[in-house]
Amino acid sequence: MRQMMAPELVNYAMAAVLIAAMLIELRTGRIPNWIAATPLLLFVVLAFITPDRTALYWQIGLAVAVFVGGLALFAVGGMGAGAVKLLGGTVLFVPLSKAFFTFLAFLAYFFICAFVVIQIRKLAGSEDSKWHVMAKQVIPLSLPIGLAGLTALFYL
Repeated sequence: MRQMMAPELVNYAMAAVLIAAMLIELRTGRIPNWIAATPLLLFVVLAFITPDRTALYWQIGLAVAVFVGGLALFAVGGMGAGAVKLLGGTVLFVPLSKAFFTFLAFLAYFFICAFVVIQIRKLAGSEDSKWHVMAKQVIPLSLPIGLAGLTALFYL
């Protein structure tokens, strides 16, 4: 059996955070601050265990740029605050070489998730539902963020 290295374990922890964020937002309509802050904590762990941090500096720059763009979208009502924080934290784990393809994956997942959520809501949605996504007419952004993050972590 192959022994996992520490950076791989951090990636699996980040995957768990993304999956938890998706499930929590589908249920409650919110991404809690403790979920949104966890990627930053995992990145600090990654920075301590990585011998060459040069690539991480580029990832920090990319994450800051995405976070600022997310804040602009939040200011005009295009994104929720939790989604902005989760997106910025997720980008910390996307190497610069994978950033463009991860962005394309995010766009594709956004349109696919929007279509699927709308169709499911048409079939089974109800204002009485305990699941926020089924009761309100919203598109949970944690879905495309999480799917694009998982794609960047394990497939690109």
